[in-house]
Amino acid sequence: MSGGPPELPRLTGHRRKYSGVMKRITASQQKFLKFLHLTSSGVWLSCVIVLALLPIIATRNTTGGGVYMYTLAYHFIDMFILTPASLLTLLTGLVYSLFTQWGFFRHGWIVYKWIVTLFIVVTGTLYLGPMVTDLLEIATVKQSGALEDRQYMQGSVIGIWAAILNSALLIGAVFVSVYKPWKNLKKR
Repeated sequence: MSGGPPELPRLTGHRRKYSGVMKRITASQQKFLKFLHLTSSGVWLSCVIVLALLPIIATRNTTGGGVYMYTLAYHFIDMFILTPASLLTLLTGLVYSLFTQWGFFRHGWIVYKWIVTLFIVVTGTLYLGPMVTDLLEIATVKQSGALEDRQYMQGSVIGIWAAILNSALLIGAVFVSVYKPWKNLKKR
């Protein structure tokens, strides 16, 4: 018995490259992953654009029921459609990076998408989501009086600007996904 590591069997005739110990997903699994990723990111972007445009409708709502319904719709879209879509986009992006040739840092455009995704998901989870829930509570209690509540009005303005910024960032992520600038950072 020798003191060194055991000799690994050689894989002759195989041209498949393995980076590290991680296994790659099959082509059909990758297509399904792409379907999930594109669908969830499309839903996410659509929700963010809707949240940026929804206040246009709200400017005409001055009744208690109107203010409440607007805030309820905003909250519902944010919590029950946008948040799951953003998390599924994050999860499928993680699987893409771990189990395909794309990786995390191989291309600059992927690094950009990770930064944008993590920034939006973290700020949405830790700050914007709780703020939107607070706005719904204020609208539920105060109805049309919410329009005179400083916290409600300030939160509404922050929500509009966050939706506009997130729309721009996500549209930028779509752009870099299509045009793929900053290719192959490892070759530089």
